[in-house]
Amino acid sequence: MVLKRKQLSFKLVAVFIWLVLSLALAGWWLLFGLKQLDKIAGLQNASAQEILRQHRMLMSEGGFLFGLLLIGGISLLYYISVEIGRSKQIQSFFAAFTHDLKTSLASLRLQAEALEEELKDHHSKFTKRIVRDTVRLELQLNNSLILAQDDDNTFYFEELSLKRSIENMRHQWTDLDIEVLDDCILKVDARALESICKNIIQNALVHGQAKSLKISCQSSGADLIEIDFRDDGRGFQGEATALTKLFVRHSSTSGTGIGLYLVKSLCERMHGKLEFAKSAQGFSVRIFLPGKLS
Repeated sequence: MVLKRKQLSFKLVAVFIWLVLSLALAGWWLLFGLKQLDKIAGLQNASAQEILRQHRMLMSEGGFLFGLLLIGGISLLYYISVEIGRSKQIQSFFAAFTHDLKTSLASLRLQAEALEEELKDHHSKFTKRIVRDTVRLELQLNNSLILAQDDDNTFYFEELSLKRSIENMRHQWTDLDIEVLDDCILKVDARALESICKNIIQNALVHGQAKSLKISCQSSGADLIEIDFRDDGRGFQGEATALTKLFVRHSSTSGTGIGLYLVKSLCERMHGKLEFAKSAQGFSVRIFLPGKLS
């Protein structure tokens, strides 16, 4: 959706530039021809009727060409603007649909969590699976919504505790032992930080098959905080930079290829960055965001 809107905007600008240049060239050609006729008229042996005929020819043909260019350019601009409007309508529908679906999934997850708590050890694996699947679906929907609204998202920066933010969402991953070793105060957008943390944690659990995840932070200078998400999973065998490429799936069990792309994009939009680090066991994701140690 974002790529299509960008392509439409590029086409709109390209058509506008083409229209301006074409009209300028046609106008110059018409004026140049009229000036040449004036020069010819100054010659003594020039026929008045011939000059008048050529003048009419230039005016009619030049005016016709000018009109065609104008009509064609305006038509192209109109149809591209209609397409942009249609794209925005589709985006609005998609956002509303995603919001309603997220609400239903959140309700389903809460009921599954309540059922899991009530059943305790009796058939808890089924309720755990329901909770895990709803969390994954909810995250995928949220990623799709952020990706669709990438150009329209406005960030509201506020000071947030990393530890408190993680604590508020850790109950969604009961199969993963999440330990926050340090705390810091980040100056970020709350929704963006939530999306970043959820995608990293979900990748560690689903794709890395990790059992534990340790989160630490330290100062990185220039008012940046380095946050290290280190898991004990199977890691990633391949070029780490390829992990942030949009819609690239690295195995049959990979997701949509949106998660880490959004993590990188959101970090950069908040004046930070994303790095990967391989180790003997597990995988490490490092993000750099504005903030200070608490």
